[in-house]
Formats: sequence, structure tokens, C-alpha cells
Amino acid sequence: MSSTKNQEIATIHLNQQAEIYLSQGKLDAAHGACLKALEIFPNCGEIYKTMGNVLQAMGKLELAKNSYIKAIEENPTLAEAYANLGSIYARQQQWEEAIKYYQKAIEIKPDRAGFYRNFARVWQSLGKEQLSVECSYQAVILEPTSATAKEYFDLGNKLLELGKLEEAIACYNQAIKSDKKLSVAYNKLGNALVQKGEIDVAITAYNQGIQIRPNNPRLHYNLGEALTIKQEYQQATIAFNHAIELNPHNHLFYRKLGDVLQKQGLLDEAIACFIQVLQIKPDHRDTYFKIAEILAQKNYPSAAVQCRLHKQLSKNVLEKFCKLTGDWEVTSNSISTINLIKIYPPNQIDLLPSQNIERKLHPNFQTKLVELAEEFIAIVPEARVWGDGLNSAVITSDNKLVTDISSGNGGLIISSSRLPPIHKLNGTVAFLSVKFGGGGYYHWMFDMVARILLLHQSSIDISSIDKFIVNKIQTRFHKETIKKLGIPQNKIIESCNYPHIQADRLIVPSIPVQFGFRTTKWACESLKSIFLSQQVSRSSLYPEKIYISRSQALKRRVVNEEKVVNLLEKFGFKTIVLESISIPEQALYLANARVVVAPHGAGLTNILFCNSGTKIIEFFAPEYILVCYWVISNICGLEHYHLIGEVFDEGYSGKPVNKDILVNLDKLLSLLKLAEVI
Repeated sequence: MSSTKNQEIATIHLNQQAEIYLSQGKLDAAHGACLKALEIFPNCGEIYKTMGNVLQAMGKLELAKNSYIKAIEENPTLAEAYANLGSIYARQQQWEEAIKYYQKAIEIKPDRAGFYRNFARVWQSLGKEQLSVECSYQAVILEPTSATAKEYFDLGNKLLELGKLEEAIACYNQAIKSDKKLSVAYNKLGNALVQKGEIDVAITAYNQGIQIRPNNPRLHYNLGEALTIKQEYQQATIAFNHAIELNPHNHLFYRKLGDVLQKQGLLDEAIACFIQVLQIKPDHRDTYFKIAEILAQKNYPSAAVQCRLHKQLSKNVLEKFCKLTGDWEVTSNSISTINLIKIYPPNQIDLLPSQNIERKLHPNFQTKLVELAEEFIAIVPEARVWGDGLNSAVITSDNKLVTDISSGNGGLIISSSRLPPIHKLNGTVAFLSVKFGGGGYYHWMFDMVARILLLHQSSIDISSIDKFIVNKIQTRFHKETIKKLGIPQNKIIESCNYPHIQADRLIVPSIPVQFGFRTTKWACESLKSIFLSQQVSRSSLYPEKIYISRSQALKRRVVNEEKVVNLLEKFGFKTIVLESISIPEQALYLANARVVVAPHGAGLTNILFCNSGTKIIEFFAPEYILVCYWVISNICGLEHYHLIGEVFDEGYSGKPVNKDILVNLDKLLSLLKLAEVI
């Protein structure tokens, strides 16, 4: 045998010995064996790779990297050396190098599951979830027995989130193969199959899961969903009822049951289900649309419109489906324990017509007057309240709804036993939450801020109020106004977080919109005095003709705004975007304006800051015409003009409130002439 062959054998033996020492944790011995091997065969890539492994185990990362690099120089096909280099660079958070070496290792040996597992960790560290999941999936495909049932299940969930249905289904099937009792895997498998359109196979998966765990409501619910897709409505009804029996507090279960009952023509039963949705989640907007749809089917058009547009259920509907009997409604002046502080008597406003270039006014502009309700403060002892985006309810200790200081559908609240627990507060609490009060700027200013100002106009010492309950304080204008009103942040409670509250003593300002129009002269004057603290003299800093753009809004934008702006600029108009400036600054713009042009939207709330005689030109989509700013114009002595946009996008299937506006430029020009703006 040649000496060269003997050297190779000795080298292999020493390398094997080094690997054995390494596995035993005898690092010095392993290192020594590698050195001896290199003395015999100094150009052997395998020995440099083993030396790198030993040095890495000893914590000598830089020396280990050098050894792996030398191994690759001697043998460029050593995939393990590339992978180990990748692992060191990953430990050092040198991600580009780590990625480069893992990719090279996989290129050489694409069948090594360990490479993919380690590469997945790199992508995970970099926040590259999809790449991490793809590598993890490749690893388990190469070594199917390397993962537990739970690991397959978790990986399937990640793949499903990424929309990789085939891969997710494979993982769920493997999880079930590893653990046939894993009911959640059947549930997720069914969900993936539904997304893939394999409804029959999904139904089988759900049923298998139910056999294992019959008390899992989600399995019954998902089975009902799959059966609904197949239009097997009776079987779906059974499945949804099983889900409800197991969990009677999930509003979605009732929602889906209501859908299939409606599809079967069982309209009253469907409404009953939808009412139960609202008794769990009273501000579930889509459910009001469903009830409105059925009311229209039952030929109750007025009730349907109220429900769809205003999210208001009729008293008949509430009493029938909430099983309300007797005198469940009271008013604040009918209970001796409620103390009333009267501020303003009822009133009415005669309306001057809004002007346009059409021959006939839209019906919404044909109203001759609006009724303004009495303004007062109610002080209610030992009551509970509920507040969400669509409802506010003041409820006496004997479970009576105080209607004139509540809004929305209080019957849902007093009839429900499935609301969140009551949060008890000591002391005096001002309850300001109101229907739509957490919404846009207009509702905030007139439904919330104006009612806070009503407190200021009463004999109540504001500093003596321990807490103020409002819908929410989230936007810039919410925070700005609360600060301006001098209410400390630590006294604010958001009903979006604590909807159900009981207090020793409640102070509730009246809600004008319940019995009349929400905008009042005193409210406009009070808001003006807060945000325009002194008499405004005309300033050259602010243009006299302004166009308020809704370009930053998500709905009711002017689709041909560039052309509208170009036309208006010829006549000296300046475009402003109110979202970008503070409320006092907005007030100054409007106070200095002589002409205001704008699409219908919350920015027009600020016309309350205008001086008497200012001309307001408002754009509407033909599908959505509200007259609130016309009424404000009458209250504040402004001249109101309007232009109804053109019909377009006839395939639009969204809500009318969201429809964009197409302005006819010739009509706009004529309207500007009519208003004597040009």
C-alpha cells in the first residue's frame, strides 16, 4: 500500500476520532485530532469543516469561520460548511452573509431538511414570515417524521394565513395522521378545504372533528357555514342551533342562523335571531341592514328605511322580538327621583329655502321648519347606563328605560341578559355617550361637545364631576376639544372600553335629536365662543373664497376634483384640507370666508364659525342628500346653495353614504353666477 494511501487512511481516522471527541464534548482532544490530521493532509476540506465545528463549539467563532472558508476553498461542494457558516453569521446578526451561505448550502444539497429549518429561523428573525414558513414547510416535506402533530398544525395555520391552501391541507392531514384525536386539525382542515372549494370534503372533515369533540361549538358553526354554501339550509339550521346550544353568547352564531332562516322564508324567526345578535352586540351595524332587508320584504318600507339609515328599530319590533311588556319606558319628568335642571325651552326654526339651478327642489329641501326640543340636565340616582356607537341607554334601578335621555335602541339593552358585566363607579358621573357620538366631526361637535357645553350653562359645578363617560377619545379632534373644554384626561372613561356602567349619581344632558333637530342656535353660538374666543376681523392671511377638499377622505370624494379646483381657482378660490389643521385654525378660515364651496361632509360643520351672510355651496351625490348643513346655514344666517351631482358608476353596490360625487362643471358655473359669486 502506497504512503499516500496510508496518509489518507490516517487522516480519515483522525477526522473520525475528532468527530467522536466533539460528540462527547471533549473539545481539546477533538481540536488536537484535527491539528494532527491537517499535518498529514493539509489540503483536506473535510478536516477544515470538522475543525470549524470544533472551534464553533469552543466559542471561537472567527476562527471557526476561517476554517469553514478554508474548507470551501479546498472542496466547494461541502454543503455543511456553507450551512455552518450561515449559522455563525446568523448568530452574529450578519443577515446578508447568513442568507448567502444558506442559499449556497441548499443549492448543493436541496434534500437536507436541517438546512431549511435553520434558514427558516433566519427569515423569522428578519420578520420575513412567508419565507420562514416556506422553508419550514420544505423541511417537514423532506423529513415527515421530524415534526410533532402540533408542529404540523401550527405550520398549517401559518400556511393558511398566507393563502397556501395545498400546503396547509397537507400539514393538517399530516397532523391528523400523527394524532387522530386532534379535533382542531379537522376544523382547520375543513376551513382550508372550504377556501379551496372542496365543500363535500370539508363537511366530512368537520363531521370527523365533531365525532371526536362533539362539544366544540366552532366545529358545528363551520359545518353550518359549509352546508349553507351547498344550500342545504335545513341541515345548516341544525348545525347552527347546535353551536348556539354550546355557546349562547357568540353573536356570529345567531347572525348565521338568521341568514339561513331568511333564505328559507322564515322571516319572523330570522328577525328573532338578528335581535339576539343585537342583544349581545347592540352596535353590530350589518345586522341592522339585515333586519331592514326583512322589513322591506314584509312590506314595512318606513320601518325598513329607519332601520337601514338610522339603525333605529321601531317600538313594535322591539316589543315583539325583545318580549318587552308593561311600561318599560319612562321619561325623566315622570319619575320623582330624577332632578331636572331646565336650560332652554322648546323652539322651532322657519327655514329659508336652499337655492339651486334646478326647477324643482329635492324633497329633502322642502321642509318649512324644524322643531328644537327642550334642553335640560337630568340628575339620576343609582342608575346604570349603556353606551356604544349606536345606542346609549339610561336605565333606572327598576329596569326602566329613560327615553328622553337615551338614544338608539334601549329596548335591546334592558331586555338582554348577555351584555358584558356592569362596571361600578363611585361618585358623580356625567354620561355623555350617545348614538353616533364616536363617529365623525359633525356628530362629535353637536352630539358630544355641545352637550358638555350645556353642562357649563347649568348650575352644576363641573369640577365636582368625578368622571365623564364619552364614546371614545381617539382622533386628533377628540383630544383637541376635550383639552379645550378643560376636562382632565384622567376623568375620561371611554364607553367603547366600558360600555356597561353603574354610578351613585348620574348627570345626563338632554339629547335634542331624540325629539327634534340636533343643531341649535345656542350650540352654534357656544361652539363659536369656545373656538373663536374674540371677534374676528378680516385678515389677508385667510382667503375670502375657499373650497374644502375631501381628497383625504375614504368616501364622498369629488371624482373630478382637479377640474372643479381648476374652475374655482379662476375665480379666486383657494383649496384647503381641514384634516391637516387645528380646530381654532379651521374656525379662522371659515370666519374669514365670504364663500365656501364643499362636497357634503363633516368639514362643513365648521360653517357654524362663518359670519352672517356667508354663501355656502354644497355638493351632493344624487343617492345621498342630507340637509343638516342647510339647517345650520339657517340658524347662523348664511345663504345656502346646493348642486346635486351627476349619476355615474351605475354598477356601484356600496352604501349610498359612501358614494363619490361627480360635479357637472357647467352647472357649477351657473350656480356660481346664481349666487353672485362671479
